[in-house]
Amino acid sequence: MDKNPAKQFPHFADDRNDVKACGLTQESSRVSRLLYLAQAVREDPLQQLGTLLDKLGIGRSQFYKDKAALEDVGFKFVYSKAKGFRITEDKLTPITGLSVSDRLILMIALEQLCQAGDGTLAAMAVEAGRKLVGGLPTPFRDEMSQSFETMVTSTLGVKAIIWSTLRDCILAQQRTRILYTRSGTWDQRWREVDPRYIYMRDRTLYLYARTADEIPAKWKVFRLSRMARVEATGISVNWKPGDDGDFARKKRNAFGAFIGADTHTVTVRFRGEAAHYVRERQWHASDVKREEPGGALLYQVTVAEPMEVVRWARQFGEEAEILDISALSEASQDEE
Repeated sequence: MDKNPAKQFPHFADDRNDVKACGLTQESSRVSRLLYLAQAVREDPLQQLGTLLDKLGIGRSQFYKDKAALEDVGFKFVYSKAKGFRITEDKLTPITGLSVSDRLILMIALEQLCQAGDGTLAAMAVEAGRKLVGGLPTPFRDEMSQSFETMVTSTLGVKAIIWSTLRDCILAQQRTRILYTRSGTWDQRWREVDPRYIYMRDRTLYLYARTADEIPAKWKVFRLSRMARVEATGISVNWKPGDDGDFARKKRNAFGAFIGADTHTVTVRFRGEAAHYVRERQWHASDVKREEPGGALLYQVTVAEPMEVVRWARQFGEEAEILDISALSEASQDEE
């Protein structure tokens, strides 16, 4: 396979460096989005097409263009509303064409993505890194494997066995037991959950799962770094297409780490240097900025956890004034 992305994906050869301004593609080129699309189809074939489009931040027309581009390089799939996605050909999985230097460079890049990245793409980098390590000859394999394990454990605070067991349970669609330390009370106890997704926010890995040990069952978020043990129960979970508690919408509502279905509006007035800094970029998909006399900036954002906005604004000191918070809480109800 040709290693030039422009040749691999001819549909986007002229504008492969374009960056979408929403969703998971804020930091990804179109080529990256194609790779994410292929990975998303592999890992969650039961998701609905609308959910996938929402994650990618594209419409149906662009989706079919992306699908055609993937078919050109040997990744083919079909979709039906009743059965979800089904892969009919996958030539992207083999990585035998990568040289040792190629793999080492990619490993270093993946390590940087894990350390500084955000979102599902960064979480996928951890798994991709393990696959790349397996194809390295000794002594590179042993050295890079140890380096990557250390990075996952020290930087992300997650034991390698925790990550791998959760990944296996998600792929096998199995109910899982986790020995978990809950925030607030900080007591440790066993929880039984149906794991759905692993994702990354603010350099922290999270498990999004449906609880199986309480009635009614609830969709909750668990930090992997607070898990002491993870065990597969052997009980199968039959996920239906789109059965994920509206995860994409909850994730969009996050200003920082906390996701949630309910949202609250925060209004902040910025002055001086802070006003210049805040107006430079978009901080959240919902933010609204209004210029005021004297150079002040009125900033309004609607998010799942308002305290994240408050803590962010406080870093600007006296140049930030909290004007209104529709609801104030100390922690998201979705996180354990």
